[in-house]
Amino acid sequence: MKRILYLFRGLLHSKGNTLTKIVSLTIGLSVGILAFGYCVFETGYDNFHKDADRIYRVDYHLPLTLLEEISREIPEVELTTALSSRIPATYHYKEHEIYGGEIRLADTSFFRLFSFRLLSGDPQALRHPDKLFISEKLAHILFGQEDPVGKEIIYNHQPLVVGGVYENFPRNSFLMYINALHSLAGVSEEQKSAREDYSGYIRISPNANPQEVKQKIQAIIDRHTTSEQPEQYALHPLKELHLKYGWGYTSVYLVGFMGLAIVIISALNYILISISSLIQKNKEIAIHKINGANSAHIFRIFFQETVVLALLAGALTYGILAGCQPFLEELLYSSYADFFNLRVWTTIGLFFLGMVFFTGGIPARIFASIPVLQIFRQVSLHRRAWKYILLWIQFFSTCLLLTLLLIFSKQYNYLMNKNLGYETRDLYYTQIACGYPYPSLTSVRDEIKRLPFITDAAFVHTLPLWTPRTTVCNSEQQAIFESSYLYADDGLLRLLEIPFVEGDTTHLPAASGEVWVNEKFRDRLAANPQASSPLSLGAHTVTPRGVFRDFQVASLYVAQQPLVIFPLEEPDTCHNYYLLFKSSQMTAENMTVWKEKMQEVCKQSNFHLWYYPYTHQNAYGAEKDMCTTVKIITYLALVIVLLGLFGFTGDEVARRTKEIAVRKVNGASVLSITLLLLRNICLLALCALPFGLAGAYYMGSYWLDEFAWRIPLSVWLLTGGAAITFGVIVGTVLLKSRQGIKTQPAEALKNE
Repeated sequence: MKRILYLFRGLLHSKGNTLTKIVSLTIGLSVGILAFGYCVFETGYDNFHKDADRIYRVDYHLPLTLLEEISREIPEVELTTALSSRIPATYHYKEHEIYGGEIRLADTSFFRLFSFRLLSGDPQALRHPDKLFISEKLAHILFGQEDPVGKEIIYNHQPLVVGGVYENFPRNSFLMYINALHSLAGVSEEQKSAREDYSGYIRISPNANPQEVKQKIQAIIDRHTTSEQPEQYALHPLKELHLKYGWGYTSVYLVGFMGLAIVIISALNYILISISSLIQKNKEIAIHKINGANSAHIFRIFFQETVVLALLAGALTYGILAGCQPFLEELLYSSYADFFNLRVWTTIGLFFLGMVFFTGGIPARIFASIPVLQIFRQVSLHRRAWKYILLWIQFFSTCLLLTLLLIFSKQYNYLMNKNLGYETRDLYYTQIACGYPYPSLTSVRDEIKRLPFITDAAFVHTLPLWTPRTTVCNSEQQAIFESSYLYADDGLLRLLEIPFVEGDTTHLPAASGEVWVNEKFRDRLAANPQASSPLSLGAHTVTPRGVFRDFQVASLYVAQQPLVIFPLEEPDTCHNYYLLFKSSQMTAENMTVWKEKMQEVCKQSNFHLWYYPYTHQNAYGAEKDMCTTVKIITYLALVIVLLGLFGFTGDEVARRTKEIAVRKVNGASVLSITLLLLRNICLLALCALPFGLAGAYYMGSYWLDEFAWRIPLSVWLLTGGAAITFGVIVGTVLLKSRQGIKTQPAEALKNE
């Protein structure tokens, strides 16, 4: 008990150092828990499935007929299942219209291949085309407390019966957004042969070689391919799908590295502050050793001090994480309940122990090694090298993070302000159903254009931001290149203010095979010696009729793409389409008028109106979150470095107080004394900045390589990061040393 009281008395005696240490540890623990937890969480997707190491996806789209053949002919394949592409769904139940989110078509093997828990129902119900399985969340939305099994709902004017309910897919699953599974049993033979609509998943036997299985799958595909250049398929492990197609390895690497940088900075700052107090600690250590304490006792005393401070910092970290829970959950795209799983908790525990042993072990070992009779000033001088090494690492890390912040922020601003090649201002869109029993595309468009505040309107099958791709083949069915495509009516290019550069710009007759193409498509055709008419895109034989100016489609991760615009035909049955329109007067009153008009014309309700530029910006939410993450980490790094620099400068001024006084007596100016204190720090900073810039250049290039449209890493950008870092360092030293420099010589030398 006496030892504990003595320990707390010592901590309270040095309140400034104690508070700084706690702040450093708190920042390091908070960032380390979130950063390392994020890396563990992101790399742990779908590892909860039984035999997850043996489950693969045949990349990417595969006809159902070939998947069935793969199951029959390859003995190493134990089980297969198929999933359709994402389908947005709206259900009707008891005259209520409910948006069901993402749905997929699946077969009876789905719940055998994956380890998702079925709460009720028999998976064999998916043999029937009128059955579906829904998530626990969707069941609650649709039916409340009622038992969903056997209930009938309406989807696309067809009645479907709920065959079962499954537990919500875990947040760390690549398939987490699926809210309902419809039966594949109702798919036609023609649809089974469609490559674009389905993904195949397989489970191979324990001793099977994935590469050999891939070769056998490719052989089956080649047998059914008429092209001389058949598409190459690959097997991707289920556990890697999220990193490959989700946030990606880059985010994990960057967050992990920046988190590690903050942890190292905070740990080194703690050690730096501990070593800076060596003169005061020497007296305490000498007394302990004179009273019979050996090195092990000294080590234990100072290590216990770190344990106590780490526990206090841990309590503060808990309070910060709890207080910032809504913000952090939004940044992590996950609730705490999902994020802090067993693997994450294990990582946090090991990280906390490592932090305590590292920050406590090094200073305690230094203190324990000091001989009793060694002169205190000699000890201080001998240990000063430690301080400079630790400061160098902190300066390096701060320069790296500050420069990265500039790079990330400039790239994000570039993405937000990039000219897409068409005018998005005042552009809105909604999604509606057209075709029997709803009105035609033409009638809806014409009625909406009659509203006085709407200048133009057009229908598309998907937004230019989300254009799908297909293979362009020549007359001999040889693949030439990949192209994006859109189904749109004649008014789309006029609406987007895209001019034609050559060819016929009049109305495209439906089912004529005539299409409009962009300049990139024309140039790719001209540059390819294998190009010959007629061209085929999927099941369509096409003839380019007009060429329009290039504009950006899909995301800014890809360069300018070839683009084909097919004429949008009136549907025979109900289909969902996007209605784009422009209005510079979309006030609240006009929005009400628009909604009433839409309900009147379309015979539908619950219309959602989206502003096109916001949708474009939201597509880069991951980049915005990365900028926010870098910003937070950089600011925290600055706080830690400032605390360490304050402590170091204060220690230097205290150590050299008499020297400064003597220099003043001999006529030294305030400027010369200031330069004396700045000299070593500035030299140290100048040695650290080039390494920080090199690290920022490498990491910034690594991140920017993901974008086809990116900023150049100019010398001015890198110089700006170095200048800001150097300015912060010099400003901090000047601020902290000001009082010591202004001390009167008589006051400093009165005890001599």
